[in-house]
Amino acid sequence: MYRTLMAAAKTLAAAILCLPLLAGCAPDQPPPPTPVIPVMPTVPAAGGAGGAVEAEARLVPAQSAELSLPVGGVVAELLVAEGDRVAAGAPLLRLERGRVEAVIAQAQADLEAAQAGYERLRAGAQPEEVAAAEAQAAQARAKLRQVQGGVTTSDLAAARAQVEQANAALARLRGGPSAPDVAQAAAALDQARAAAQAQRDSLAAAKLQAESRVEQAANALRDAQDAYSAIYWQNRNLSENPDDLTQEQRDRETAALRAVQNAQAGLDQAQVALAEARQGEIAGVAAGEAQVREAQASLDRLQAGSGADQLAAARAQVAASQANLDKLRGDQRAGALEAAQAAVTLADANLARLQAGAAPGDLAVAAAQVQRAEAALAVARVACDETELRAPFAGTVADLAVQVGQYIAVGAPVLSLADLSTWQADTTDLTEASAVRIREGGHVSLRFDAIPDLEIDGTVSRIKPRGEVNQGDMTYVATIDLGRQDPRLRWNMTATVAIDVAE
Repeated sequence: MYRTLMAAAKTLAAAILCLPLLAGCAPDQPPPPTPVIPVMPTVPAAGGAGGAVEAEARLVPAQSAELSLPVGGVVAELLVAEGDRVAAGAPLLRLERGRVEAVIAQAQADLEAAQAGYERLRAGAQPEEVAAAEAQAAQARAKLRQVQGGVTTSDLAAARAQVEQANAALARLRGGPSAPDVAQAAAALDQARAAAQAQRDSLAAAKLQAESRVEQAANALRDAQDAYSAIYWQNRNLSENPDDLTQEQRDRETAALRAVQNAQAGLDQAQVALAEARQGEIAGVAAGEAQVREAQASLDRLQAGSGADQLAAARAQVAASQANLDKLRGDQRAGALEAAQAAVTLADANLARLQAGAAPGDLAVAAAQVQRAEAALAVARVACDETELRAPFAGTVADLAVQVGQYIAVGAPVLSLADLSTWQADTTDLTEASAVRIREGGHVSLRFDAIPDLEIDGTVSRIKPRGEVNQGDMTYVATIDLGRQDPRLRWNMTATVAIDVAE
């Protein structure tokens, strides 16, 4: 209506300007006075009193969101496709959750164990535990009575036997090594030498195999480099600009380069294996030689006879055995009595603890362990829930950016969800001079470039307080709620809006 009134005003002004020319063509008539061209008043837009501001706008859903997941992982299931309508809370996709399910199972087992421990403490000692503690107390008292009864004949006999054994060992050292001992040591030396030689041969063979693998890997790397070089120069002969190559040619070049990289990795692994084989040969040969030296030293010691240190150790063992016998015959019993009495005290305390039940502090600790296990299980379940993306509101899947088997990072956009049943328009070129002339709640008339016969009334619902530079101009976004919806409307359609100017 505003454009129609302005066109009519311009037509009227042009007609008035033409009046003098028409009057000059009439014969024998005096020229009329020069007309005064009226000033066309500003025609207010529909619904406004002070004119209207025109701007371009873009159609967007009233509610839309780019959805992502708080965890990363591999997509296991896609439950929707582009264009599907979904209800609020509907599952959209799931990540692989084998690891988190294992964590849940472990957390569940830990919780059950903590609960069982708490219940066991709260229930108190079982009859069989009390019976065992009573038996231990009775055993400790019996031991005390035994020690209090004095040293037995058997104890003395055992002590005398230790003295005799120590004296016999001293006499054997003084008499020198026996022929069987020497023969056994010589056989051990031969066995050590044979084992060292066998190990040396085995490690040398392993090293040769590793060297062969290095050579094979080096040949494979050279072959891959030659193949890549041939494909690379073949492509450069076809075109100096890599972007002019066909996709197949670029793929062949990329595959050849990956083959070079894989061959280099194989050579690196083979060289590491060779270094390990060489180090293993050195260590294995050294260990075998050490065993030979040890066997030789044992034989040499036997053939050389007992040294002064061995004789001294044997004499010390004789003295210790004799001292033990003397203690059993004297005041040694005092220490044994004290130990037996302490065992009785400990057994009685353990029995009293079981009969009294769990202490409040122990119950509090067990209850805290249950709470911690419950929290760990809750965290594990939350982690499992986070592997599933659900619709935050009812809408239509607009863009689906992933596929099954693809790894997605934390926070990466997965899909776009929008409510396509309700549209709104956002201005794209509303200048700062125009922005200050409009107000929220103002009337708007919208016409769509793609639907010339469609005109919709709307209302300014919000004016974004922060402007943005657009092609050198400071522009502001005004959001317009449509008074009605139309099935022909589509996302990102452009529209011309006339916004009533505020009084």
